[in-house]
Amino acid sequence: MANPQIVYNPGAGNITLSFARQPRRVPAYQKVATRHDNIATSGVREAVVERVDQFLAFEMEHVGTGLDVTAWANFMDYALQGGQFSYYPDASQSSFTNYWLEDTDWIAEYKGVGRYTFKLKFRQVVA
Repeated sequence: MANPQIVYNPGAGNITLSFARQPRRVPAYQKVATRHDNIATSGVREAVVERVDQFLAFEMEHVGTGLDVTAWANFMDYALQGGQFSYYPDASQSSFTNYWLEDTDWIAEYKGVGRYTFKLKFRQVVA
């Protein structure tokens, strides 16, 4: 299995962000319902579901200095503005999912000499 990749278009054509390392702590599923529950005095429950959002959250634990962290910073400049992008869990395969960045801030924190770490949360685009 190849590392993931992100493909985004800031306006001048597609740019591919290739992951130098696998993301960590990736859950199989992360779903959040927007739901309104009402319990009547008789005990009958009514649930009104607006939607169920799907998310992808992970941690990039070891992002290197130089080109690696710069590529992430360029992507984050785009994604923080609400741009849509395609996430390929395996860059050698053609399957992908479109996402928006759920986060509204990004800090590439110091991990060690030549390494940074950060967490990301993506919201799946519903067409």
